[in-house]
This record gives sequence, structure tokens and C-alpha cells, in this order.
Amino acid sequence: MDAQRALLDELMGTARNLTDEENKGYREIRWDDKEVCAFYMVRFCPHDLFVNTRSDLGPCPRVHDQKLKESFEKSPRHDAYVPKFEAELAQFCEKLVMDLDRRVRRSRERLAQEVEPAPPAPLSAEKSEQLSVMEEKIKNLLEQVETLGEAGKVDEAEALMRKVEALNAEKTALAQQPQNGKVLMLAQEKKMALCEVCGSFLVANDAAERTQSHVTGKQHIGYGMVRDFISEFKEAKEKAREEENLSREKEAEERRKHREKEYESRRRSDSGDRDKYHDRDKDRDRYCERDLYRERS
Repeated sequence: MDAQRALLDELMGTARNLTDEENKGYREIRWDDKEVCAFYMVRFCPHDLFVNTRSDLGPCPRVHDQKLKESFEKSPRHDAYVPKFEAELAQFCEKLVMDLDRRVRRSRERLAQEVEPAPPAPLSAEKSEQLSVMEEKIKNLLEQVETLGEAGKVDEAEALMRKVEALNAEKTALAQQPQNGKVLMLAQEKKMALCEVCGSFLVANDAAERTQSHVTGKQHIGYGMVRDFISEFKEAKEKAREEENLSREKEAEERRKHREKEYESRRRSDSGDRDKYHDRDKDRDRYCERDLYRERS
């Protein structure tokens, strides 16, 4: 349906269904109108990148039209508007990335908390009773060992100590036994990782097919485009700034050389005038001396 509508728009114009009365106030939309998406004109619209993903921005409130885009690209004002449109797109994309990076930081903190060892679970009543009975047995056996040792019955005391050691080992094993299998389940859980590009949770060391599926997914590609554009925009801006600085330095150097040249020219001119005046004075003095000599003669 959309394709048919677009074809009719191309053949008959977007005002084909308007009445004569409506046509009087109708004005064709131009690429530089405010209701036209400047992002779509110059590069891409972020609203188109994340459709049906967790980062879906919803439909763009401005007009996307391929014919308007072609008109913009052919316009003599194209080069003048590109920096303005790209700056607006970069500002929008930077806000997207800032919001995403904030979520990534929170998710990273959550992952760090999950990998910390969990506090020991409280013992059940049954296990507590078993441990108490074993501790009482160990206590009684140690008292008997002490009595036998004082009586000089070393062999019997050593035999009881072996029982004490066995009970201690049994007690330790009982205390470390998982509660209802929870510890075992936690140990078997898959470790999670975080994608630094799009903020999605991944299974660490997952199969290559699943990793490839994520990398080629709409959300990952979309945020990759956004981040690449920001980097490209900043690099171009920095390059333009450097070129502008070089141009200013070059102009300043040319002005300095011009001033030096003018100064040297004035200096030579002043020197020439002084020499000319000096020669004129010498000639005048010589004429005066000659006239004076004649008068004396």
C-alpha cells in the first residue's frame, strides 16, 4: 500500500487528492522546511535504526521523503547546509550515547556485584542439631584423651585422637554441604558479559554463531553507526579547526612579512632621501667656497 501511494505521489504529486478549495492554500513541502527531517537529509535518522528493539525510539515526528533528499543533494545550497544538519545530528546522537553509556555503567556495576561471593546461607535446624551432636562427641572424646594421657595409656589416647580427627573432618564436610543445591546451581550458572557498543547482555564465551547473530543484530549495528558518526564528526571538526589555525598562522606570517617589507622599503627610501640631501648640501658648500675664492681673487 505504501509503495502504491509513493508511486502515485511521484506521478501525480502529493496534492492529487485535494479539492480545488484545498489546493488554494496548499504548498509543496521543501527540503529546508522545519517539518522535514534534517537527519534523514544529511545522513541517517536514528529513529529508523532501532525499530522493534529495546532501544526503539518510535516513529520520527518529521517527514522522510526520498524525493526531498534528492532535491537537497542537487541543491546549490547543499554544501552550506550540510555542516548545520550534521551538527544537529551529532548533538542528538551524543545524547543517545550518553544515555546508553549510563545504562552500561549501571549494568557493569550489577555484573560486578553478581560475581562477588555470596554470603554463607544460614544453616537449617536439622544441620545445626547434627553439628551440635558432633561437637559434643568431640568434646567428650578430648576429655577422655586427656584422662588416658595422664594415666600413661598412650596407645588408647592416640586411638581416640584418630576418632576426634575423623569427627572434625565429618563436621567440616557437613558445614560446607550446599543448602538445597543452591550453591551448586550458582556455580553452574553461565557467566554474563556486557557489549560495550550497544549495552546488551551476552553469555561470556558463547558459541560463535550466537556472537555473530548479536553483532549483526539491528541494535548493535544501529549503535555502531551512531558511535562511528560521532567519531567521524569530531575528527572532521578537529581537522577543520587545525586547518583554520594553520590558515590563521599563515595569514599572520604573511602580514608580518608584508610589514617587514614595508618597513625595509621605507627605511631605504629615507636613507636615499638623506643621501640626496647630503649631496645637495655638499654641492652648495662647494659653490659657496668657489664664489668666495673668486671674490678674494
